[in-house]
Amino acid sequence: MSSSGKTSKIIVVITLLIAVSFICLDIFNGKFSFSNNEKIENLIVEKEKELEIIFQENQVLKEEIQLLKNNEDHIKKIAEDDLGLVEDNEKEPE
Repeated sequence: MSSSGKTSKIIVVITLLIAVSFICLDIFNGKFSFSNNEKIENLIVEKEKELEIIFQENQVLKEEIQLLKNNEDHIKKIAEDDLGLVEDNEKEPE
């Protein structure tokens, strides 16, 4: 085998080793590495929990809206409790 053939093979092997090294480096330390994926998965779980809490709060608010739209006694209770409304036939608290 000629020396130019050996040199070409060595260059190809070195180039492949460098390429494989960069790929491994990216897999273990890059933007989409295993450790970053774990951080992203933890963030997703955290945000899903927050979303569930917000969804539950929205459900409570929707129920409150329905009560305010359809239940006058509920409106009176809020006016009495939160705003201090006193009806004509009631005595004001002292």
